[in-house]
Amino acid sequence: MKSNRGFLLFLVTISILATSNLLNFTVSTSRFNQSYPSVICPPNTSGLTTAISLTSSKTQIRKTGTSAMNTREAGISRYAIASQSAVIDAGAITPVVWQVRKSVWAGASACQAPITSRWFVGATADITSKGSLNLVNSGLGKALVRVSVFSENGALTPRDLIVGANSFKQISLPSLAPGAKSIAIHIEAKSGRVNGFLVDERGKGLRSLGGDIVNSTDDPGKKLQIPAIPQQLKKKTPSPHTLRLLVPGDVDARISAEIRSTDGTFSPVGINGRVVAHKKVVEIPMNILMSSGKFALHISSDQPILGSVFSPTVSQGKSDFVWSTAVPDLQEFTLATTGLAPTLVFTGSEIEVRLTVMQAGGNSRTIDIKGSDIATYVLSDSARSVSFSAISPGTSGAALISSKSGYGYVPLTPGSVLTKSSIPDSNIRVLNP
Repeated sequence: MKSNRGFLLFLVTISILATSNLLNFTVSTSRFNQSYPSVICPPNTSGLTTAISLTSSKTQIRKTGTSAMNTREAGISRYAIASQSAVIDAGAITPVVWQVRKSVWAGASACQAPITSRWFVGATADITSKGSLNLVNSGLGKALVRVSVFSENGALTPRDLIVGANSFKQISLPSLAPGAKSIAIHIEAKSGRVNGFLVDERGKGLRSLGGDIVNSTDDPGKKLQIPAIPQQLKKKTPSPHTLRLLVPGDVDARISAEIRSTDGTFSPVGINGRVVAHKKVVEIPMNILMSSGKFALHISSDQPILGSVFSPTVSQGKSDFVWSTAVPDLQEFTLATTGLAPTLVFTGSEIEVRLTVMQAGGNSRTIDIKGSDIATYVLSDSARSVSFSAISPGTSGAALISSKSGYGYVPLTPGSVLTKSSIPDSNIRVLNP
């Protein structure tokens, strides 16, 4: 009898525990909020003119450098900012900045959501440098940023910099790496809402040597794709290019490279099998004997590596230069192109991309891009945005932009991606334990 009572008590206990667990499982729900973080654009520094391409005049925007954090409508689809940096609630759209020192140089960059780690492979800090690293903190508190610089002589001691709330800090490149001819920079956000932008501007005395915005890249990888490198002829002679590489790890890398163009696929001279020293910025001259146009460079390495290509350019009779940087595989997103008329360049073994182009009048049209190795498409002046979809695996892309002031390059990567954050549930037991 006692054993039956004990068994009955055991069953009742198990039933109560199971019911309570079921109730807990049923009552506990997970709620999430999905949104696109605001994007931050390069600051407009002294002597520059900055225009931001948007898709709508109703896009919400605010500036750093003020105590006010409220946004307002841009009021125009190509927004000019006279100072500081713009913080834009653009949703799924990636705005593009076109920055100009009038009749001297031009550069382009996509506005980006706050970052944790970014790399810049480009610029110089020698006697010709007038460039700067611009750190933007769009948050309400101070930000701490670690800046690590590499040169042709090796790694320099990292520096921790504080950026004030809702402001930007401009650091001259010669102060980061005095006298260095070739540099690469890594920034890490230790705290705060941080973005970084690198301007490579050069001059000798009163004579300008051009300038560009060096777009940032992801962490190092064993395969790099640089989709859009402009090939120009000067007095029937191809302009030279310079490949800049950095192996940030502790082991030297052995690399191979392949050029893909409308003239065919081939390996550039002096690169295949080359060993690249670690923690030093290495430059390799590239003299590409092909007709004018665009080409892509694919690099394979046995160690994680970073790379970019420096190219002298001429745009509407004006000498300039451009940095073509590595990009990840293309993904679905929308790029604002108001007033830019960019040339889109895609690379991959088998290229398939669907473009949906929104015109200024509100009409849209769809273009299917197909090809092998490299494919291009030129958007018209009336195109307000272009969306990318139905993308084949292994395809990447970039945009080239030219004006009478110079040349610019924009990686085809989204500035902001949809993020999910949990919404805490209220629980009366917190107040009544």
